[in-house]
Amino acid sequence: MAKDTYNNFKELKHKEKRNEDYVISICNIGSPVTIIAPHGGKIEPQTSYIASRIAGDKFNFYGFEGIKPDNNRCLHITSHKFDEPQALNLIAGSRIVVAIHACTDSKALVYPGGRDDELITVIVNSLKAAGITVADRNAKYQGLNSNNICNRGVTGKGAQLEISRGMRNDMDRVHTLCDAVQAALQ
Repeated sequence: MAKDTYNNFKELKHKEKRNEDYVISICNIGSPVTIIAPHGGKIEPQTSYIASRIAGDKFNFYGFEGIKPDNNRCLHITSHKFDEPQALNLIAGSRIVVAIHACTDSKALVYPGGRDDELITVIVNSLKAAGITVADRNAKYQGLNSNNICNRGVTGKGAQLEISRGMRNDMDRVHTLCDAVQAALQ
């Protein structure tokens, strides 16, 4: 993966324009569960939609979304350095944090990650029961760093789902995935 342009949100905010280069979407309904897309919009396509759909009207939602005409990759801040203040504020009160990410695999599958093994097992079982292919943990997508945005909630552990391009390009599978994750979290 290419090196990030920015090491943190302060650097990004200094060079990029809110509502011109990126938008931040937040829906805080006071749930102990928050679904986030820290690389949404055109940074990692479909992740904002997936996170928002999982959250629905049941869970909190946060999305950092690239909206530039091109070169949205420059807005990517690695998950263990992602420190946008509104995201940190929202998840600080969350017992469960699930981060939605994207990877480029052409096969339709999901890579689980994060530090909350119990939560990950519940989500994986729900995905598999819905017919979604779940890969074994991948060394590139571990999500184990304590500073990873998914692990910065109340418990210090969360889950992340790396969703392949092959999965994200199939809207029927996307909807099945969203429903399965939402059911696992209820």
